[in-house]
Order: sequence, then C-alpha cells, then structure tokens
Amino acid sequence: MRALLLAGTAAIVLSSAVYAQTANNSNQTGGSNSVRSNLTQMLQKSGYTDIKVAPTSFMVHAKDSDGNPVVMSISPDSFTEVTSGSNSTMGNAARNDNAGGSQTFVNVPEGDDLSSKVVGLDIYNGDNKDIGTIKDVAMNPNGRVAAYIVSVGGFLGMGEHYVAVNPSAVKVTYNDTDKKWHANMNADADQLKNAPEFKYTGKWSGSRT
Repeated sequence: MRALLLAGTAAIVLSSAVYAQTANNSNQTGGSNSVRSNLTQMLQKSGYTDIKVAPTSFMVHAKDSDGNPVVMSISPDSFTEVTSGSNSTMGNAARNDNAGGSQTFVNVPEGDDLSSKVVGLDIYNGDNKDIGTIKDVAMNPNGRVAAYIVSVGGFLGMGEHYVAVNPSAVKVTYNDTDKKWHANMNADADQLKNAPEFKYTGKWSGSRT
C-alpha cells in the first residue's frame, strides 16, 4: 500500500515538475513553490506530518501515520524511502522502487547503520548491567527491521534464551571518542523473564545455501 502511495506521489511530483519547467523564467520560483505545495498536500492527505521538502532535490522529511520519522528522495523515474525508528538508528531501512525497475544499486547514507555492527553487540540497562546480546535482526516483508533477537540467558542465570525486542526499545549509538558501538535498553531481570521466548523454528531453522 505504501509503495502504491509513494509511486502516486512521485507521479504527481513529476507532472508538476514538467509544468514548472515549461513555465517562463519569471514564474520559475512560483512553479517550484507549486510543486512543493502539491507534494506537501498529497503527503498530508496520506497521514504524514512534520513535512519538510528541500526546494530542489525533493528530499522529503516527514512522519508517517504511526509517528515514525521518514525520509523520501523523489525523482522523476524513481523514489527511495528511508524510515528511521524513534530511538534506534539501526531502525533505518531503505526501500527502492521505480516503474521501470532500473534502479538496482543505491548510495548508503553515512547516517545509516550496518547489521554487522549491531549483531553481537551487548545491551546494557540503566544500571549499567549487561542484560543480553543482540544475536540476530528480524525483518518484515518490506525489508524493515521488525525486531532484535536478543540472548538473555546469561543475565537471567539460565541456558540460552532468546527474546524478540522492539528496535525502538533499544538505543544503538556510535561513540566517536572510543570508536565503538553501544546499545542501551531499560529492562530488568523480571521483565526479561516474563517476555515471550523467541525460538528458531520453521523456516527460521532452515540452512543457508
């Protein structure tokens, strides 16, 4: 549904941009403002808020209907959506679509994170206790990070035990001073013991080719 919405938005931007380009130079500024206005109105009708549109690049900053920060880059033949979780920078996920299917390779912004730097990262709570380790990253069909699979067995004094944690509950940061990644989460032993256990079953237990 979101892909269809954004594809429609991109089409509107394109048609508006063509109109603006055919206008004379004296009306060029007004045409650009019209494109931005039309794009803003379309996103508002679709549930986005806090919308900021760069005047030339069509880089859109907004919040979707769930309140998640969204960055969209829209060009005449394609659009890219990058969604960021509210607390975790690893919540970023990129999605690239275009009518011709020609965009295969993309540029990764420096603000994005890599799963290789997150998997294996120890999580500390507010008492500076090591409460678990990120063992895996679960993604939904749209390619967005849906959960961190965290091993909490050691902290709970039991065998290997996994729980699935909402990415927004974990704050993942990079410290320029010590050149290390850090993860923090507000949780205690009782909360982790009562959390549903995640098990590698079904397709999740399958091997990789």
